[in-house]
Amino acid sequence: MSSGIIKFIKKLFLKYKQTLTDFVDFIILLSSRDTKSQDSYNTIRLSLRAVCKKAMISRVSGGAALLLSACLFIIMVGAIGIYALLWFPYGIFIFYMGSLFILSFVFLRALLLPLLSLFSKEKIALLIEERYPSLNNALISSIQLTRDTSRKDAVKYSGQMISLLVDNTANQLRSLDINRVISKGFLRFCYAVLIVSALAFGTMYVFNRSYLNKNIPLLFSYLGNGRDKGLVAYSGPVIGDITIVYRYPLYSELQSKTLYNTSGEIKALKGSEVQISATSDRPVVSAGIVVNDSTRIPLVVENGKTMRSTLSLFESGTYVFETTDSTGRIFKDTASHTIQLDSDQYPEVSVNSPGKDITVNEKDTVDIRYTAKDDFGIDEIALVFEQENERKSKTLNSFRKKQNQYSGAYVWSLSELGLRPDDKIAYHVEVKDNDTISGPKVSNSKTYYLEIYSSKKKHQELIQLQEALLQEMLYMLSDDLTKRVDDEKCSSKDYLAMIQEGIQEQARKIIGLFTDILVSMQDDTMANYSVYYSLENLKNKFRNVTDKKQTAIFQSIREVVENQMPVSLLQELQKVQDEEVAEVEQGILFLNEMIEKQKLEDVVDTGKNLIQSQNNIEKLLDTLRKGEDAKLNEKVLSELKRIEETIQQMMEKLMKMAQGEHMDEFFNADALKKIEQNDLMKEMDAMKDAFNKGDLNAALQAAQKLLSSIQEMMNQMKSSAQNFADSSYNDMLKETSQLSDKISELESKERELTENTDTLKKDIQKRASESMNETFPSFFEKQEKRLGVIKKDLMETRDILAKNTLLQEYLRVNRDLKRISEERDAMASRLSELFGSDDDIDQFQEESEKLSELFGKNAELNREINKDPLLRNFLSLSRELPQTDETISHLEEMLKGWDAKESLNLAKELSQNLNQWNNRAQNILRQKVTQKEDIPKKDLEVSQKVNDAANLNQQIVNDLESMIQTLEEQQLSGLTEEDQNTLEKYAREQQELQEEAEELREKADKLSQQNPFMDENADKQLDMASKSMGQAKEKLEKHDAQGSVIDERESLYRLAEAKKGMEMAKERISKGMMGAGLPMPMPRPFRGRMEEGQFGASTEKVEIPSEEAYKVPKEFRQDILDALKEGLPEKYKDLNRDYYQRLVD
Repeated sequence: MSSGIIKFIKKLFLKYKQTLTDFVDFIILLSSRDTKSQDSYNTIRLSLRAVCKKAMISRVSGGAALLLSACLFIIMVGAIGIYALLWFPYGIFIFYMGSLFILSFVFLRALLLPLLSLFSKEKIALLIEERYPSLNNALISSIQLTRDTSRKDAVKYSGQMISLLVDNTANQLRSLDINRVISKGFLRFCYAVLIVSALAFGTMYVFNRSYLNKNIPLLFSYLGNGRDKGLVAYSGPVIGDITIVYRYPLYSELQSKTLYNTSGEIKALKGSEVQISATSDRPVVSAGIVVNDSTRIPLVVENGKTMRSTLSLFESGTYVFETTDSTGRIFKDTASHTIQLDSDQYPEVSVNSPGKDITVNEKDTVDIRYTAKDDFGIDEIALVFEQENERKSKTLNSFRKKQNQYSGAYVWSLSELGLRPDDKIAYHVEVKDNDTISGPKVSNSKTYYLEIYSSKKKHQELIQLQEALLQEMLYMLSDDLTKRVDDEKCSSKDYLAMIQEGIQEQARKIIGLFTDILVSMQDDTMANYSVYYSLENLKNKFRNVTDKKQTAIFQSIREVVENQMPVSLLQELQKVQDEEVAEVEQGILFLNEMIEKQKLEDVVDTGKNLIQSQNNIEKLLDTLRKGEDAKLNEKVLSELKRIEETIQQMMEKLMKMAQGEHMDEFFNADALKKIEQNDLMKEMDAMKDAFNKGDLNAALQAAQKLLSSIQEMMNQMKSSAQNFADSSYNDMLKETSQLSDKISELESKERELTENTDTLKKDIQKRASESMNETFPSFFEKQEKRLGVIKKDLMETRDILAKNTLLQEYLRVNRDLKRISEERDAMASRLSELFGSDDDIDQFQEESEKLSELFGKNAELNREINKDPLLRNFLSLSRELPQTDETISHLEEMLKGWDAKESLNLAKELSQNLNQWNNRAQNILRQKVTQKEDIPKKDLEVSQKVNDAANLNQQIVNDLESMIQTLEEQQLSGLTEEDQNTLEKYAREQQELQEEAEELREKADKLSQQNPFMDENADKQLDMASKSMGQAKEKLEKHDAQGSVIDERESLYRLAEAKKGMEMAKERISKGMMGAGLPMPMPRPFRGRMEEGQFGASTEKVEIPSEEAYKVPKEFRQDILDALKEGLPEKYKDLNRDYYQRLVD
C-alpha cells in the first residue's frame, strides 16, 4: 500500500510540475514582445500567442456575460418568489445555496476550465490544427520536438530534419489566417443570452418598479439580518402607489404640484408642506410615518388600505411607513425614503457704476448703478457706507410684489455728509431676499471707496515725484562721472555700447518722470506755473543734451569698422559727455532749490490753515458765550483736535526739511523758537483746560492769545522763507533784465534803419510810378477786358453743363449722400451716448436705408460717367468752377487796384485750373478723332470755350510778367548816385546790427541753459532776426530797397518776439519767488513726446492739417480786398501790402 501511495504522490508531483511548466510557458508566451525577426521559431511563437489571446478574450468576455446573465435570472426569480420562499422552512437558505451552485457551475464551466486549458502550448496547437487539418500534426510535432534539447540528444533526433519540419510548419502558418482559429459563435451566444436576460429584467422593472424596489433589498437583506429576524421584519404589508402633493411657501409664489406613483422620495423648498398618500397590499388598522427614527406622524387610514397625512418640511432626513394589523402586530416598512430640502439661495448684488474706487470732491454727486437678483424674490436694497467709524445706510428700494431681478440707479449727494478733503468713505450695496421661513438672507456687493480729493495730498505727491526725479538725476550724474568715455575699457566697441545703453536707459527713465510730473501738474490746483515752465525747460534741455551725446556715440560706433575705438575719437566723445554732465549738474542744483521752495510754501500754507482753524474756534467760543449748544461743543472739540494735528504736521514737515542742506539760515529764524519751546502747545493746553472747565471767557482769551502767537510766527516764517527763496532768484532776474534791455536797444536801432530804408523806397517808387502813369491805365484796362471775356466763356460753359442731366443728377446724388451721411453720423453719436429711443432707432434705420439706396444710385451714375472720359473731365470742371469764379473775382479787384504782383499770382492760380481742364479735354478730343468717334456739338463747344479762356489768361500772365520786369528795371535805372550811396550805407549799418543780434543770441542761449525759467524761444527769435538782417543787407547791397524793407520788418517782428520771451521769463522768475505765485492756467495743452511717460502714451497736442493748410486763407485774402476797397491810412498801406506779399510769396 505504501508503494501505491508513493506512486500516487510521484504522479501528482509530476502533474504539478507539468502544470507549473505549462503556466510558465504560458506567461512567457503572453509577455514576450514582438520582434522584427521572421524566422520559423518566431513565426510559430507569434501564431500561438495570437490564438491564445483571441481564445482568452473570447472565453473571458463570454464567461462574464453568462455569469451576469445568471445573476440577473437569479435576482428576477428571487424577487418574484421571495414571499413564497419565506413561508417555507429553509426556503430562503435553499434558494441561496442553489444560486451559489448555479453561479459556481457557470464560472467553472464557462470561464475557469476553458482558461486553464490554454496554459499548454500543445492544446493551443491542437486548436489551430483542429481549425486547419492541413497542418497534419506538423505544428504540435514542431512544438514537442523543439521543447527539450536534451531529449533530442538522447534519442538522436536529426537536427536538420527538425529544422526542416519547423520551417515547413512556419511557412504553412504564414499562409493561414490565425485570427479565424477561434470561433465567434460562443461569444455571440453568450452576448445573446445577456441581452435577453437584460431585456427581461428591464421589462419587469418598468412594469413593477415599486415591487422590485422593495423585494430586491429584502432578498439580499436576509444575509445580514439572519433567518428569524428576517421573517418577522418583512412579513408585513407591502406599501406602494405613493402620491405626493407639494405646497410651497407663500413667499416663493410657486404653484402646487402633484406627483403620482413615486418612489416616496421628497424634494422641496424648506417650509413647504407635502400631503402623502399610499396604498397597502393588505388591510391595516392604523398607520404612521416615522421621521428620522424619532418623530411619528399618524396617517389617516381609508378603506383599510389607503393612508393619508400631511408633513411640514423643516429639515432633511428620512422617513419610513409604520403599520398595525388587526392582531396588533406593528410592522415597519423596509424601504426608507429620503427627505431633501432645496435651500433658498442667497441673493446677489453688484455695483455696475462706478464699479471701482474713485476720487471725488466733497460736494459732488455719485451716480451709483446696481443690479440685484434672487431666486425667489428681493425684499429690500440699501446703500451701506461707513463714515468716521460709524455705519450708516440708505434704503434705495423695497418691493411689495415679487421681484426676482432689479437694476436701479441712485444719485448720491455727498454734500449732505459734511465731508472734508482726505476723508475716505467705504460703501457697498446690500440686498435682502423675501425668505419668511428662515428669515431674510443678506448679501453685499464688493466694497468700494470714495476718496475725497485733497489738493494738498496731490501737491505732496507731486513734490515726492520731483524728489524721485532728483534722485534719478543724481544716479545718472554718478554714472557719467564714473563711467567716462575716454576710459581705456571703452576702446572696445562692445563695452562702450553696453555702458552707454545703461546710461541711455537711465535718461529715458528721467524723461518719463519729467513727463509724468508735468502731466500731473495740469490737474494740481496748487501747482505754480513758474515751476511747471521751469520743469518743462529742464526736461527739454536734458533731452536735447542726452540725445546729442547718444547720437554722437552710437553713430561713431557704427562708423568705426574695427572693434577698437581710436583714442582721439574717445576724447572727442568725452567732451560731449562733459556737456551732459554740466547740464545734469545745473538741473540737479536748480531742481533741489525748487523742491525746497515748494516745501517752504507748503509749510506756510499749513500755517494759513492753522490760522483759519483758530479763527473758527474764536467764533464758536463767542457763540457759546451767548447760549449753550451741545452741537457747538462738539464742533469746538473737533476744531481743537484739528489744530493739534495741524501743529504736529508743521513740526514734522519742518524737522524733515531741517535735515536738508542749505537750510540752516531758514531754521535759525526766530519764527521756529516758539515751536521748539512748545509755547504754542502750552497756550493750546490752557485754552483746552478753560473750555473743559466751562470758563468760556478764559478760553476765548486763550484762543485770541494763541491766534496772535500763530500769526506772529507765520509772519516771521514767511519773511524768512521769502528771503531764502529770493536769494536764489535775484541773479537770474538781473541777468534776464539786462538782456531784455539790450534787445530793446537793438530793436530801436533796427526800427530807425527800417524807417529810413522805407522812406528811400517810397521815393524811388514814386519816381518810377510817375514815369508809368500814362501806361498803367491802358495796360490794366486791357487785362480787365480779357478777364471779362474769360468770365463770359466760363459762364456759358456753366450754362451748357447745367443742361447735362446725367452730370446734374450725379452732383445732386453726391450732395444728398453727404447730407444724409452727416445726419446719420450725428444720430449714431446720440444713440451711442444716450442708447437712443425707439423713434431714434427707427429714424436711424430709415436714414441707413436711404443712404444704402443712394450709394447704389451713385455707383450706377459713376459707371455711366466713366464710360466717357470727356464727361468725366466736365464733371471735374463743374465741381471746380465755383472756386475758379472766386479767383476771377479777386483777380478783377487786383487789376482795378493796379496791383501787378498780386494780379500775376492770381492769374497764375487761374491758369493752373484752366490749363489742366484744357489739356485733358484736348487729349480726349484727339483720341476720339483718332478712333473716329462721334463728338456731340455741345461737348465741342464746351472744350472750345475752355481753350479760349486758357489762352486769354495766358496772355494776361505774360503781360503782367513783362510789366513787373519793366517796373523793376526802371526802379534800378532810376537810382541816383546818392541813392546808391545811401543804400550801401544802410547795408553797412545792417551788418553791424546783425553782428549785435548774433552776440545777443549767444548770450540768450547761454542764459537759457542756466535759467530754467527761460525757454529757447528768445535765442531762436534772435537767430531768425539775425538771418533776416543778413538777407536785408544782401538786398541793400544789390540796391533792392523794396525787398530789404520786407526783411527789415521781419527782423523787427523777430526782435519783438524775443523781447516778449524775455519779459515772460522775467515775470516767471518774479512770480516764482516766495509769494502768491502764478497758478496753472486751465486747460493748458501739454507738449510731450510719443514715447514719454510711464505708460508710453503721447501727451502732445496734434493738429491735423487741412487741405487749405498750405494756402493763404480765403478769409484773410477777402479782408485785404475789403481794405483795399475802403482805403487804408497812408501809414499802413505799404505795411499791409508787404506783409501780404510775405505771406503769399
